[in-house]
Amino acid sequence: MRFIFYLFIFLFTGVIPISAQFGKWQNHTNQSDVNSIVFSKKAIWAATSGGVFGYFDSNRFEQLNLINGLPEIFITSITVDKFDRIWFGSKNGYLTIYDVNSKTTNNIYTIANSVKTKKQINKLVYKDNIVYVCSDFGISLVDVNNLNFGDTYNKLGSFGTDTKVNDIFILDTIWVATERGIAVQKSNRTNYLDPNSWWNFTINLGATQLITYSIEKFKDTIFVGTSSGLYFFNGRNFQALFPLQLTTAILTLKQKGDSLLILLPNGLFAYHNGNLISLFSSGTYFLRDVKYNESGLFIASNRGLIKLKSHSDFEVIYPPGPNSNFFPSLAVDNNGNLWAASGRDVVLKGFYKLSKDGWMNYTTSNYPELGTNAYHKIKITSNNTIWALGWGAGLTRIKNDTLLVRFHRENVNGLNGVVENPNFIVIKGLAEDSEGNIWILNYKVSDNKILARLSKDSVWTFYVNELNPSWIYTEDLVIDQYDTKWILLEKSGQIALTEGVVYFNDKGRLPTTWGIITKEKFGSNPPTCIAIDLRNEIWVGTTRGLFTIANPLRPDDKVYSNYITRLQFINCITIDALNYKWIGTQNGVWVLSPDGSTLIAQYNKQNSPIPDDNIKSIAIDNETGIVYIGTDYGLASLVTLSIKPKESFSKLKIFPNPFYVENGGKMVCTIDGLMKNSSIKILSSSGDLVNEFKTYGGRVALWNGLDKNLNPVPSGVYFIVASNEDGETIRTGKVAVIRK
Repeated sequence: MRFIFYLFIFLFTGVIPISAQFGKWQNHTNQSDVNSIVFSKKAIWAATSGGVFGYFDSNRFEQLNLINGLPEIFITSITVDKFDRIWFGSKNGYLTIYDVNSKTTNNIYTIANSVKTKKQINKLVYKDNIVYVCSDFGISLVDVNNLNFGDTYNKLGSFGTDTKVNDIFILDTIWVATERGIAVQKSNRTNYLDPNSWWNFTINLGATQLITYSIEKFKDTIFVGTSSGLYFFNGRNFQALFPLQLTTAILTLKQKGDSLLILLPNGLFAYHNGNLISLFSSGTYFLRDVKYNESGLFIASNRGLIKLKSHSDFEVIYPPGPNSNFFPSLAVDNNGNLWAASGRDVVLKGFYKLSKDGWMNYTTSNYPELGTNAYHKIKITSNNTIWALGWGAGLTRIKNDTLLVRFHRENVNGLNGVVENPNFIVIKGLAEDSEGNIWILNYKVSDNKILARLSKDSVWTFYVNELNPSWIYTEDLVIDQYDTKWILLEKSGQIALTEGVVYFNDKGRLPTTWGIITKEKFGSNPPTCIAIDLRNEIWVGTTRGLFTIANPLRPDDKVYSNYITRLQFINCITIDALNYKWIGTQNGVWVLSPDGSTLIAQYNKQNSPIPDDNIKSIAIDNETGIVYIGTDYGLASLVTLSIKPKESFSKLKIFPNPFYVENGGKMVCTIDGLMKNSSIKILSSSGDLVNEFKTYGGRVALWNGLDKNLNPVPSGVYFIVASNEDGETIRTGKVAVIRK
């Protein structure tokens, strides 16, 4: 299906895939947030919020994501069957079976495609050729031999329909831990689809009914971990064990020899000979699962896979990657490095950089001068200067990757924070003008000075919005070629807001120094994002569509609406090297022609490995054509033809050479080194015109080995003639074609 989609792009837009480069997708996710673990014969496998990884004895990782077979990136549960195949369950109900030997996946969509509102798979348990799928609406049985779904039990006695199931334990009958208590199959019944075939036990602490998370048999007794303590079955009901020592949630129970392992969110205990022994405790790790084998004791946590050696001696294992799966802001520097912010004060993961050497994470643990790990935006200015915008700690300037300077209230006189706390400085936007001055947008600032200018000689100047000093709820900032500052006001806040776009030009190039375009000009839709294209047109995204301010010298003129995106909630807008618009919406990525009149392509979870359809950020490397797409569930990248054209022709690079041509023209020959809007002619060795076409507009063109009649050309040597837009400059090259 994905090949057909790319072929459509090839024929009608020029964005075409070849196995070596163009059209290639990649996923980039953090896999330290581990939800569940299981052992196979050769590895321990971890289900994470960023896919799956296997860790082998040779300290080797094997990673799975959307590129190599997973239908969803957020994996919640994991088990292994008798064939040593790994089973994964996901947040939205997808089941995946991974064959470790053949490296192939098999996906089951039964739950994901069901009409159920809540579909998360909470636990997978394998027993006697059956995988028991514990979900948000019951228990489903899957035969591991033929992968067929059997019964689904969603009426567990008096608990009602679609009760959330967290765990099961299988004896002669099934014991089920649910959000409402324990359900047990009646042994004298055969139809377990009948609610009357189940016993029910609720566990109460005072007036509170407890959630049951885990269930395990230990020394002929059934034990249950609940939302408040450990309970055991005394033959009639459930009774608390250690009522004073363990009063928090117990997430996992696991028998280990003559001990019962008890996993809490912040610690691991062993119940042995009537005593409670602490094995591990931490205030910084949130623990979720525990498994053991001859190689050791392993704990799944939000900060990696913990291999426990002793109470205070442990190793944390996870593959290298970004510090989190949140990508609210992206930017590419002049060296082709991708920079990404993690988010606001809830996320606290700093920011990260992807280079040819892999990921590098910037946090207070390795750079104390950052002051906080709450960085929500990344901007890049001239001289390859990177700016990380903080949520509370001001902003940090990065040069040469490691030279960090943070600007905050203590070292910048006049840089104040929010109304509630002047020391808490939130920087919402940053842009550079034509003279190299850095303009900074301060959010909800206590002295109303929302704009600050840092000159090239390091002098700070502050500005109050003269239209209305109370408009301090700001969202973003861009600067056009006339040095007009366009300020996006926040679309919602703690007080009633004037929603729209404020403009400010201190150079006298507009009729007024300050002005505003209210949301009425945008169809009464609150603006959400803003960008400036290569023609200096202002593009504004709103909660319902895209709009254009065509004449930035006359901001009060007509604002044009974009018909194609009229119903879309626009999160971000990025302009590529050819002036195409990459629009991030809540329904995937929309690529528009330079004037916005034509939909070039759409990318979403159904036709691409984008982790989520709610696109939060897009950045483009204009030198390589790599488009980075950020979501709250990870990052995807796509190699495209959106490459900055040459100012003048260089020697053409033509590859592969020789070029193998087959029926259908599925293979392509790359022609690199072109000027803007070049024309290509394909000539035979005798000088006859075989084919001709216009390029996509950038540095690279592709030929599929077909003639003008869409027939594959015969074997031989062909000349490629490239000319610029006015035909005055020409470059030639040649390629040997071998017809299959």
